[in-house]
Amino acid sequence: MKKLSLRQVVLAGILGALIAALGFTPLGMIPVPTPAGSATILHVPVILGAILEGPLFGASVGFLFGAVSFWRALVAPANPIAQVMFTDPFTAFVPRILIGLAAYYAFFVARRPRGRVTIGILSGILVWDLGYRMAVHYGWVGGPWPGYLFFLPLGIAAAWLTLRVLSGDGAPVVAAAIAGSATNTVGVMGLVVLRGILPLPAASVVAVVHGIPEALVAAVLTLLLYGALSAQRWTRGGN
Repeated sequence: MKKLSLRQVVLAGILGALIAALGFTPLGMIPVPTPAGSATILHVPVILGAILEGPLFGASVGFLFGAVSFWRALVAPANPIAQVMFTDPFTAFVPRILIGLAAYYAFFVARRPRGRVTIGILSGILVWDLGYRMAVHYGWVGGPWPGYLFFLPLGIAAAWLTLRVLSGDGAPVVAAAIAGSATNTVGVMGLVVLRGILPLPAASVVAVVHGIPEALVAAVLTLLLYGALSAQRWTRGGN
């Protein structure tokens, strides 16, 4: 079994302490009037861990995020629905562990132009589909074809905007942040739908309301923190 380096031990301690500090204060779990109960930036340390030390390290930090969510749901749930959602270990832990994997591989893929195009297309498809599902939920459209055609420009705009965002030097870091944040949102809401806690249209609305702001904040914070760590030579060669 490969031993952790001193650098990894120190980084794990820093990120773990950051998760604990954010997780038990309003800074990391911001109360909002939705079924999820709070918006979060706890995925930012997970994303940083993944791009700094690899997918397994990121997954380990994600486990800590899951532990905080699980504990909060047990002792201080935001609301009854959030309590049901996050006292299930599968929902509390699995999406958070997957953040580290998604963030690392998005970081890796976005270092290449073709990879950035792929990420842009996938983001456009995701926004296109979520926009349609929100419209169905609120009764704005009555069928799939009018709805999907109506929201096609939104998907194209999202793909174009993603490609523009990923055109700079910080593209891999931003891609990692967006992918990690989306994995958290989609993973949690997907499991909530599978468990029958929320119907798919309602879960899609929550995913949009939470997911877009969380992804944007995660991108800004991760880029700033990664830049600061790079200045202190914390990043590995090639990252």
